[in-house]
Amino acid sequence: MKKFFALLLTALFLLTAPAQAQTVTHIDAAADRAGESAEKFYATLPQATGDYKSRRRPILIEGAMNSETGTLVRALKNPVAYRELNWLFVAGTYKNYPVVVVRTEQGVANAAASTALAIRKFNPIAVINQGTAGGHDPALKIGDIIVGASTFDYTAVKTAYTPRGAGIDITQQKMRGTYAYDEATKNFQPRAEYRADPTLFNMAFAAANRNGSFNVVSGVIATGNAWLQGIDHIAFLHERYGSTCEEMETCAAASVCQTAGVPFVGIRILSDNININRDYDPDTGVTCQEFVLLVVEQYIDAIVNRGAAK
Repeated sequence: MKKFFALLLTALFLLTAPAQAQTVTHIDAAADRAGESAEKFYATLPQATGDYKSRRRPILIEGAMNSETGTLVRALKNPVAYRELNWLFVAGTYKNYPVVVVRTEQGVANAAASTALAIRKFNPIAVINQGTAGGHDPALKIGDIIVGASTFDYTAVKTAYTPRGAGIDITQQKMRGTYAYDEATKNFQPRAEYRADPTLFNMAFAAANRNGSFNVVSGVIATGNAWLQGIDHIAFLHERYGSTCEEMETCAAASVCQTAGVPFVGIRILSDNININRDYDPDTGVTCQEFVLLVVEQYIDAIVNRGAAK
């Protein structure tokens, strides 16, 4: 009888455990589903058999998931898939100009590593990191697009000392910044923020002005390996640092571009805004990619017109 009840309890545990796990991770489920078919999608493309070669330096566009890269890849002519340390890249042309799309995967480490690999392998003339983000500004709605005038890592802080049992107060902190190479000092120096390349930034708004279908604003992109759900925490970042939205890749990619001396801009679309509701809409990633293609077209036109492509 004891053995019977032991087996019964074990069976009940196995049956209930998946449901409990699903409850804990339900917030991330939509994001995970958006990227689950990556291998199948990239396997349908022609696979590279040698090194990348291009007479002109390509524009590199980054996205973390299929929902942030699929539209871009399908817009390329003659796409060829590359794999470096299991990160996926697709090189082709857009408007007769070389473009490379990289699926960075989620998080700061993946964004930094894939950006560094892309710069080494493809030698891009410019980098655009784009995708979905959660809103910090209560005035912005789902589908609004933020062109990052700057980006910062909201976890790169030094907290104030507190004794055991004193509790936690996130407001008692100072920004430390992240380290990137500084050409003036010939050394790696901490930076509280990374500013967008002025030309790329202006091209984004020029593209927006040419097409009235998008609500585009200038903002500050906050990056960290977290999905913040606390309204007070988000309000603190918005008020203290001016954050417009949060995501997991932009600042990491920007720091690598700073070190490598490659022009960079971050562009993000609001897929959710906890100030309004908690719903996450991965389909906004398509809209962001459509806007980014307009920015790329604007940039290509300017490069070709002034004969600066190399």
